[in-house]
Amino acid sequence: MKFTTLALVGSLISYATAYVNPIDPWGETKWIPGSKVTIMWDDANKEGPALSTNPIVDVFLMTGSDQVMVKLDTIASKINANTMRNVTYTVPTVDPIGKIYFIQVTSDKGVNAWTTRFTITDASGNPGTLAPTGVVGQNPGATGKIVSGGNSGATPSAGTSATGTPSTPTDAASGTATGSAANPTATAAGKNSASTISGSVVSAAAAVAVGVAALMAF
Repeated sequence: MKFTTLALVGSLISYATAYVNPIDPWGETKWIPGSKVTIMWDDANKEGPALSTNPIVDVFLMTGSDQVMVKLDTIASKINANTMRNVTYTVPTVDPIGKIYFIQVTSDKGVNAWTTRFTITDASGNPGTLAPTGVVGQNPGATGKIVSGGNSGATPSAGTSATGTPSTPTDAASGTATGSAANPTATAAGKNSASTISGSVVSAAAAVAVGVAALMAF
């Protein structure tokens, strides 16, 4: 009986605390324009969009600084990240080339997860010299743009603050929206505000309590 109870508790906690964890691309990734790539995630993150409560997500190609993240392209819209763990994408031509691009996964409740910055090269595979600088949360980064290709055209459409709250729409040249601590600089999985997961944690605790009470009755 004790084993069964512990197994149930572990199962409930695991399910309730599964979050979108982007795993590819990562810091050493180099995308070549025109190639087909796969964006992948698992459920190993401790923060971000909760797969148990808000699995419907959009996937974006991003650029910009830690404080002002600029959306370049919509890679996928309204997909179920719990049942679908990857999407494919044809790499656009960008300017400038370099390690200044990243992926953002945004739930329909406005909760975000990020990859770290990775490189988009030129057509010959030249990675350029641009790369992240500064400390986590203060990376000035650089802002790229799509020259050709992509799903959404060549015009950047929005800025997003690092806390996951949509900020004032900006363009790549003069974005002014600001946010707090950075995410693409931090880790391959990204970071998010702890306040965004409190509801899921409370729900998990309640579910565990109900499950344990039911088993203890036998």
